[in-house]
Amino acid sequence: MKKKLLFSLVLALVLTLSLAMPVLAETSAEVTVTATPSYISITNLPASFDFATVDESGTPNTTTGWFTITNDSTVNITVSIGCNGWSGTSSWTYGASGADTGQLKASDNDGAYDVVVPNGSTAELHTTGAPGTNVSWELQLDCPTTFSHGYEQTTTVTVSAAAS
Repeated sequence: MKKKLLFSLVLALVLTLSLAMPVLAETSAEVTVTATPSYISITNLPASFDFATVDESGTPNTTTGWFTITNDSTVNITVSIGCNGWSGTSSWTYGASGADTGQLKASDNDGAYDVVVPNGSTAELHTTGAPGTNVSWELQLDCPTTFSHGYEQTTTVTVSAAAS
């Protein structure tokens, strides 16, 4: 009986003390929040190309994959291409081959030269530029059918990127 009474007292004391103890619980929590801006950045190498001396009605080209655009963007991009026409003394007319008229064509690393590089606007060249990947491309010059002079001709080709 004494054991039962002692056990009951000890049990009552333990229960009383356990109810009196403070409950330990978290009163706050932290959440880490991140955000990556939609950022577009490209570079192109090499920065120039010289077709050197060309022939009437010729179609000289760079080798496949001659140029490389590095996509430092944080989003997928679409690459477009355009130019500012011919310049120099007695400039050629920019357009499909004719007398003193020539144009550039480009392709997306396949040597097809199936994208006419427009003068004063842009045309889509590549559509699946994932962040951190490179885009290779090449150019072809569709030379005039005849030349009326031997002056050097130049144009500036611009590649641009937009989020896709």
